[in-house]
Amino acid sequence: MVVVRGFEFSVREFAGSLGDFGTLIPFTVGYVTICGFNPTGLLLGIGLTNVVLALIYRLPLPVQPKKVVGSVALAERWAMNRVIGAGFSVGLIWVLLSFSSRLSSLLERVPKSVVRGIQLGLAFTLALTGAELMANDLLIAAPLMAVAFLLLRNKVLPSSIFLVLFGFAYSLFTGSLNINDISVGLSLPHLHLFTISDMMYGFIYAGFAQLFLTLTNAVVATVALIHDLFPRREDVTPRNLIANMGVMNIVTPFIGGMPLCHGAGGLAAQYLFGARTGGAILMEGLMEISLGLFFSDSLLAIFTSYPGFIVGIMLLLTSLELGRVAFKKVEDVEVSVLLFTALISVAFNIAFGFIAGLSLYFALEKGIFEI
Repeated sequence: MVVVRGFEFSVREFAGSLGDFGTLIPFTVGYVTICGFNPTGLLLGIGLTNVVLALIYRLPLPVQPKKVVGSVALAERWAMNRVIGAGFSVGLIWVLLSFSSRLSSLLERVPKSVVRGIQLGLAFTLALTGAELMANDLLIAAPLMAVAFLLLRNKVLPSSIFLVLFGFAYSLFTGSLNINDISVGLSLPHLHLFTISDMMYGFIYAGFAQLFLTLTNAVVATVALIHDLFPRREDVTPRNLIANMGVMNIVTPFIGGMPLCHGAGGLAAQYLFGARTGGAILMEGLMEISLGLFFSDSLLAIFTSYPGFIVGIMLLLTSLELGRVAFKKVEDVEVSVLLFTALISVAFNIAFGFIAGLSLYFALEKGIFEI
């Protein structure tokens, strides 16, 4: 183990750096195979962002794909330029909002019961997705999940490293991945441009809805989770995260990077699997940069052959951690708001859950009705 000014470089931190691959891999594969992204620019965008965030915050503050933009883009098979145009347009909004101290103070006043309800709703959503990915391979997934659970705190072979290695070996053993498909060669990113039309279309059909999901999950819930897991880091505020997302989304599109945001799920995943310092996302970022520069031609074969049940196990374990944190220090009077927020978040989406939870909270506070 090596510790350098708040950065820890150890097996545990490396294991934590792999924690949010469960959400990263599906969107990465989709963007490459469906939307025509080049793996080099896509991974460089994520990797460089992780490195910069590690150096600034010295915390496991990972970045993830924007889920609304990504889901719409993959479902409708958007061209790459439209996707990065959507990301850039949302990034401009975040840059403008980052100058508003009033917005930051408003977000910090959101009731804890609503924030924790969002976290619990996200936990349920991740659990359902994980279960769906595991459903067709339960005979192997169930015992494998038990082993992974036992290895969560193992210092020699943490569960995330075990799962990643097992998934790779499984792909080779079943023949879905051929070792000859893996090659090394330098690949550099290209300059990518997009039009005003790409920006407008992307924002109207996906970016606008993304704003509400990001404000709730990537800003409010993530800041709350940081303060829960790292109580001394009160310096991390909603305004910080909004500024981060603004900068990353107006810079990385030009090298072919996907739309990015923070996320409570990614933070919970990396913390669960061992991340405690900026060393985790620094190692993740350097790994992504290396993969993008030297293994670009091989990544498509590796990602598309990777067993879905491994991704499902990682998502399910992450959901347990996020659910545990959601109920931390919750008063009895807050439980009804928490559960209602979570229920609406799962049934519809997190933005609806946020609005519904706030409405119930203020209705109870003003005595409009009682539970």
